[in-house]
Amino acid sequence: MASGSIIFLNGTSSSGKTTIARALQERLPDPYMHVSVDGFLCLYPERYWNPTCREDAMVLAGLVPLAVSGFHRAVAALAEAGNRVIVDHVLQEEGWLEECVERWAGLDVLFVGVRCPVEVAERREAERGDREAGTARYQHDRVHAHGVYDVEVDTSALTVDECVARIVRAREAPGAPRAFERLRGAGQAGASGGVAPR
Repeated sequence: MASGSIIFLNGTSSSGKTTIARALQERLPDPYMHVSVDGFLCLYPERYWNPTCREDAMVLAGLVPLAVSGFHRAVAALAEAGNRVIVDHVLQEEGWLEECVERWAGLDVLFVGVRCPVEVAERREAERGDREAGTARYQHDRVHAHGVYDVEVDTSALTVDECVARIVRAREAPGAPRAFERLRGAGQAGASGGVAPR
């Protein structure tokens, strides 16, 4: 079976990635799976990832690198089997983007930056009530440090439909250079999974 494709959404917690992913599933004519790194981490028992369980949550710190690496491999396996996949991720740690670029080599990847001002993310974080306070601020400057995308959307300035339309246009653009190809060509990932020129 021919390889599938990946729409890779990267942004802070509470930036709007999950809402966009679900809207893309409704809008796109072909069926897309939606997988998230949060959902993958939640495959562990709740006591390990619930921030109210401090002692066990500390154990998760040692499990996260293993789970995230497994997530990247799982996404590759899904796409290589011919599935179309929307990936919902937070590239907050060094090396995560580099691993995606390496693991997903040869796959069709549209890299999407999902942004909003940190104040907006913090307000959403507080309204949700299911995120530890300060998560969005911690992630804000880290997740976009690499600076290279195929398309970016600001969920504080655009409606969900406008975000989706912009992503779909980028997906359908003929012969557009892909960010992952440029990242791979750079040859080295730096801090927060970003690109460090040689």
